[in-house]
Amino acid sequence: MIIFAIPFRSKQTTKNWKESCKNLENTIDSIFNQTDPEFRCILACNEKPKFTKKYDSRLEIISLDIPAPTTWIEMARDKYWKLLVIAKRIREILEKELNTGQGVYVMPVDGDDLLNFNIAAYVKMHPNENGFISKAGYVDWGKPYLTVYKEMYTFCGSCNIIKMFIEDLPNELPDSKYCHDKDMAGKLNARYPIRWDHHIVADRYAKMGKPFAYLPFKSTIYKKNTGENISDLYASEKYKQENKRFHPVAFLRSFNPFQYQKITPKLRKEFFYYN
Repeated sequence: MIIFAIPFRSKQTTKNWKESCKNLENTIDSIFNQTDPEFRCILACNEKPKFTKKYDSRLEIISLDIPAPTTWIEMARDKYWKLLVIAKRIREILEKELNTGQGVYVMPVDGDDLLNFNIAAYVKMHPNENGFISKAGYVDWGKPYLTVYKEMYTFCGSCNIIKMFIEDLPNELPDSKYCHDKDMAGKLNARYPIRWDHHIVADRYAKMGKPFAYLPFKSTIYKKNTGENISDLYASEKYKQENKRFHPVAFLRSFNPFQYQKITPKLRKEFFYYN
């Protein structure tokens, strides 16, 4: 089985709470669009989001009483704290409901990306892999087409599927007052894979002798230009501190027509890309 783990940002950090809830609902719709029904989705948040529809018991919402972050780095630590809370809940599920020795697949998902409807079925058919990544994925810039990016797992937080066992999951959590603490974050990052930066996960597992397998399809549509991406906030802060540099190779690549993907009915169905 696979568990989708969504750390959702605090209302105070959004520019438009209603729009953020709508994007999150689109993400959850893409998860509930899976061709195989054996999955769970766990959402950790401050305020419960407002949805336009009801989901069945496969969606579990954990409400947290923690302070809202105020800076980019606090937002990042807030995200990983919520993933840690989800990891503790996954351990409980693994101990009570699943075969503990076999582990469980966990896919961290940002609350505005869309997932391919084949994921749950494919990982179920391949239970002995250490994890999965796609060779490429789609980026949605809000245009009438998508852009194809190779190795998107290196810069999108919704691309790693990790096989986790009891020893990878916390039995207890530190006091929540440390949720944005730098030293605590460092200790937790060193201990729990669910907190590893998404761009190093596959490489780190490979170095451990546990390489990930490739999915035979693109797993993710990475939504950009929503105004809510933490990575965009980071880039904005860096932009203020550094001189903007022109990168001719990246500029020319943006005009490569072979990187474009039309938004076809088939693609819409696979990713529940209707809104």
